[in-house]
Amino acid sequence: MSHQPYERFLFTKEALNQEQQNKLNHHLQECDNCLTLAEALANLEELFSSSPTPQPAPGFTQRWQSRLLESDQKRQNRNLWLMTFGLFALAGAILLFLFFLHLPFINMAYELSQLIARISLITAEVRSSLNIIRSITSNLPFIIPIIILLTPSTFLAITAVLFAWFRAVFKLYSPIQERGNMS
Repeated sequence: MSHQPYERFLFTKEALNQEQQNKLNHHLQECDNCLTLAEALANLEELFSSSPTPQPAPGFTQRWQSRLLESDQKRQNRNLWLMTFGLFALAGAILLFLFFLHLPFINMAYELSQLIARISLITAEVRSSLNIIRSITSNLPFIIPIIILLTPSTFLAITAVLFAWFRAVFKLYSPIQERGNMS
């Protein structure tokens, strides 16, 4: 026995016309399979309509909004990194294009020797700076007492020289006092 179009009639949400409803009712009286299916479908619809609507767990909205915010932040960071990488790639491509454009005008041996010379000069400067720093740090325990001794004495010497200078200037420009009358 064919169960079509009766199964389709059972599962459709559209209203059936009178003729279709009569055919379905007549088929359900004759077919136990379709009757069982119709009863199960009716029980399922009743269960769905009588059960309460599930509610979200407490704090769901806040968790969802914070996750959404984190997701948006991650997407913005990823887009920023992609844009930065793209700009650097574009700049590199432009530099490569300009390099290959001017390649016939460049003496590669000379440029390579200049690059090696610059690198060696920078290396020598770094080595010299490291030697100075190493020397200062190794002599620092010896230098600190000398600095402690020389700083106050240097300050006193500068003060004495300034005092002598001001006194000399003051004497030089002060009026001469006469020691008696010359008459």
